[in-house]
Amino acid sequence: MTGWRQPPRTGGRRGGGASGVGLVVGALAAALLVALLAASLVGSMVARLQPQPADPDVATPQPSVTASAPVATPSAAPEPGLPERTWPALPAPSATAAAGRALQSSALYEVAAPGQAGCPAPASAGSMEELEGLAGGQLDCLQQAWAPVLTTLGFDATEIPYYFYDAEVVDTPCGWVEAPALYCSAQGGAIYFGVTALNGTSWYDLGVKEVAGHEYGHHLQALAGMMEASAGLTGNEPVRRLELQATCFAYAQIARDDSVDLTREVFDTIEPYLRATVDDGVHGSPDSVANWGLRGLYADDLGECNTWVVPSADVD
Repeated sequence: MTGWRQPPRTGGRRGGGASGVGLVVGALAAALLVALLAASLVGSMVARLQPQPADPDVATPQPSVTASAPVATPSAAPEPGLPERTWPALPAPSATAAAGRALQSSALYEVAAPGQAGCPAPASAGSMEELEGLAGGQLDCLQQAWAPVLTTLGFDATEIPYYFYDAEVVDTPCGWVEAPALYCSAQGGAIYFGVTALNGTSWYDLGVKEVAGHEYGHHLQALAGMMEASAGLTGNEPVRRLELQATCFAYAQIARDDSVDLTREVFDTIEPYLRATVDDGVHGSPDSVANWGLRGLYADDLGECNTWVVPSADVD
């Protein structure tokens, strides 16, 4: 799921309760770590959203929730490109068990996020109608770009559906969930955007792209077997590793989106947005979210987003 972020202080908090979602996230992480088999969920469905019931003979996957985003201070001098930065190398994979290898040594890490052409231009979404147009267009663009890469990897390249609901809770094959946006892995996967996603997308132009990329990042994890591999792990830390990785994937995709002009001015808005994350124990601290989001922006391949090889302190 997408995590919650603090709106700009100047206008006060918008509607929607971060504390309520935090409780949902906490319950999912502590009681249902099988929730790793899903990714991000949001409010109630619109009338046309009718997810199919889960197969009673199959274990029901659980959802994972995502956060909203902050505003940034533009730099005084808009310079082209990303500022030069060197990132420390990640530790080498060390897992020997099958589940650990699926998390630390996935074939997904060998590819770069594909270039995306024709995506919607960065823009804020202040209404469900605007969110549907921008998020739907962004997911269409992402799925078209990823299809040949997934095929090459031997993954299922079938496009997954996405839904919008003008409410705070949504009924999905993964159960009822309250969150700004979500991915549910049941029945091949689906992404959901709810009304509380507007808390982050209405005041930041890259907000829609981040949420869509984060949720699609959860789908990539599901295709690679990472959610299934992590389902047997306990505590909140495995969930944070999934969520921080999805954030890293989101920014790796933004960096290759030809509708985004990554000038220094735009770059300077990103870290403040990442640091506006509400630390709910599941999506990562502001420091961790900023570290993995920016690392994804600079990543040559998705191996730079391998949150499964680093110490616990790097995914707090």
